[in-house]
Amino acid sequence: MNASHRPLNRIAAKRFIRPRKALRLYLLRSLLAPLTAARWTRFIRGLHADLGVRPPVARVLGKPVRSYLHRDYSPRRRLALLVEHYRWMQNLFARDFVARICAGEALLAVALRGRSGDDYGIFVCASIVALMQREGELAFYFAKGRDGEMLCRVSLCVAEVGGQLALVIGGVQGPRSVHKRDIIAATRDLFGLRPKDASFLAVRAMAKTLGIGAVHAVSDDNHVLRRLQDKAKFSRYDAYWQERGGAAGGPYGFVFPALEAIAAEGGDRREATKSALVEGVVAFFRDRLAAQERRAPD
Repeated sequence: MNASHRPLNRIAAKRFIRPRKALRLYLLRSLLAPLTAARWTRFIRGLHADLGVRPPVARVLGKPVRSYLHRDYSPRRRLALLVEHYRWMQNLFARDFVARICAGEALLAVALRGRSGDDYGIFVCASIVALMQREGELAFYFAKGRDGEMLCRVSLCVAEVGGQLALVIGGVQGPRSVHKRDIIAATRDLFGLRPKDASFLAVRAMAKTLGIGAVHAVSDDNHVLRRLQDKAKFSRYDAYWQERGGAAGGPYGFVFPALEAIAAEGGDRREATKSALVEGVVAFFRDRLAAQERRAPD
């Protein structure tokens, strides 16, 4: 499986459905918070220009004037969170990596081989590529093969929580078009590792690479898309976070501690697959860290 995956042609029609409508909605909502909209537009357009990538689309421009990450955040708070995320991205990662994410590329973070011999991959991309633009800025998605449909998507942003650097998961969503049996088949092929568990584990592996002690996740009450049904959203976030070992607390609803080592001994293929996933994601991000020592962004 290639190290870079560009799903732009396949999902471009879905990603930029009715771009004129998106632009019109952005302009109308900007009237409700004109100063926030202007500051964000200036910041994100300047960032794209500095990175040498195409200008951001209306769905990106409209982020701070729509509900974003936390349902109770004001436009000013959304703006601060968005700017903070990108400044941390520039501080933590190499320029080329940030540019490719902002340009809309989806990069293969780790490849996994199923018992059938089929290949699976976890890709990292901008949230708009994964159609999760209101739930974070960065996304992981799980897919079968090089051009397979997304079987699971997890969105997040990099932020300070309580004075400590953290990853904040804003959403976990299932596939948009494939049948549930495809998810079941992938789970069986990967020795019982579910696509959503694999995607969530990739987020925790990213945190491990950055030396981040805690991962925060939004609860049902705080999620921006609570109205969505099961077909578009894993509606019981609280139950899933508890299942994965999260503790209730923090400003977003749940907190996960640092990822512990995964024992792959004893012939347990599921644990071995999880261990390979973590090692692969850690290596991916380690190779893309910025050269300078980590520090708080200006």
